[in-house]
Amino acid sequence: MFGSRSMRRAALGAVAATMAASGIVAATAPAANAVTCRAYTFIGVRGTADGTQASMGTRLPTALSAFRAKKGTANVTSDYVSYPASFNYLASMSSGRTALKSKINSYVSGCPTTKIALFGYSQGAHIVGDVVVGMSSTQRARLQGIGLIGDPMFNPALRGKVSKNPSTRGGVWGKRASWPTGVFVYNVCNTGDLICANDGTNAVTSAGVAPHQQYTTATYSPLAGTSGAYAIGSHVATRS
Repeated sequence: MFGSRSMRRAALGAVAATMAASGIVAATAPAANAVTCRAYTFIGVRGTADGTQASMGTRLPTALSAFRAKKGTANVTSDYVSYPASFNYLASMSSGRTALKSKINSYVSGCPTTKIALFGYSQGAHIVGDVVVGMSSTQRARLQGIGLIGDPMFNPALRGKVSKNPSTRGGVWGKRASWPTGVFVYNVCNTGDLICANDGTNAVTSAGVAPHQQYTTATYSPLAGTSGAYAIGSHVATRS
């Protein structure tokens, strides 16, 4: 994969330092309950150190608002994946993948007709991508789609991408090789975000981390007049 181990460590360190300096506020959510069956299930996987473990973090609620605006609040169940989302990245990723698979299985078995929409930010986007690639065809048939922001495995050559970064750059952890046929993907990488547009060619500094933290504003968004988080919610809802 693109990007050296030292580059990835530097990326994680830069994100940690910037988050600590900016005083990111943790958004909490109610404890997860037994599955509630509605027409659509929105599952959010937060990014590294974003919000509390019992939440979908601080960025993905914006995607949820956009999704509900298109589908109707009464038609949408929302849920989150409880996992460490820590800077102990490989162990945290492993926990996140396991937790997301379990969550998906709960809705697939408990809600036979619900369409599942998966959303991830940063490390959460990495997890969602890994899990979707490994899904069975039966599970994938239940997907409404996936929405990703700040994906460390961003590949600008794949469908569903929105980015004004140089077209050859991919995520700091490499470029995802492919998406399964038939899965709707909407993937946003902010201009200047060196987590999703890097390829190991640029040191990850605070200037490169700042766009990675701005997915609920239009500040660095490659989409005029909206944020990346709102865009993924809206476009996965409409599959357009």
